[in-house]
Amino acid sequence: MATAGFETRNRLTRHQSGQPVTEPADGLYDAIADLSRILLAEESVETTLQRVADLATRTVPNCAGVGITVLERGRTETRAATSGIVFEVDSYQYEIDEGPCLTAVRDGQPHAVPDMAGPEAWPRWAKYTAARKFLSSLSLPMTVRDETLGALNLYAKTPHAFGSAEHETASMFAAQAAVALANVRTYVASVELGRQLQEALVSRAVIEQAKGILMVRDQCDDDTAFETLRVLSQRANRKLREIAREIVEGAKTGILPPAEED
Repeated sequence: MATAGFETRNRLTRHQSGQPVTEPADGLYDAIADLSRILLAEESVETTLQRVADLATRTVPNCAGVGITVLERGRTETRAATSGIVFEVDSYQYEIDEGPCLTAVRDGQPHAVPDMAGPEAWPRWAKYTAARKFLSSLSLPMTVRDETLGALNLYAKTPHAFGSAEHETASMFAAQAAVALANVRTYVASVELGRQLQEALVSRAVIEQAKGILMVRDQCDDDTAFETLRVLSQRANRKLREIAREIVEGAKTGILPPAEED
């Protein structure tokens, strides 16, 4: 699993420009502590992301709404949002294939729209968003070990709501949120793999039992018994393990499928 780290991905060149380093919001470290306390066994990806969105709204100053764009199998979608309006403005980006959160996912860089009234980039999306009373935004990539998992999208009701202090807080929060997402994804994947392996082991055991039953009944070898199972599976258009399970259950009651005729 990913290890926690507070490295900011704020590439708005606050150091290079000679601007003073700003202090993050007072609640940032409490929010990070909350994220670190997520119990993987009790959280799904969706509930984790919703907690991240809710925490971000409370943590980043001037933030009125948060959406989380997730990249999975080459497809982007909003998996958590603090309101239906946020979901709408995020989703409109995917519909028209333009917008700051999509760009943040694709290039791994933060993108801000200080004023929806006249941005040079993404004018259609900005007009749509302004009509829904969000007048500025900030989108930050959620990246772990050089892999961008998605983007944290922050919205405000006023223009120029996200200054250097807000950028700093949001960047540090996004870095930790990415770790939380990576960890819960890894956990969910490991649980699913374990379930699949267990299912495979159970299926194999049932198939072996069914083969043994057919070998005794038909006085045949292992390969012939398996071929019988395969033929029954094809004829019924059902999975082989289901046929095997029925044979095992049937043996307990004395009801077995008829033997194949030569």
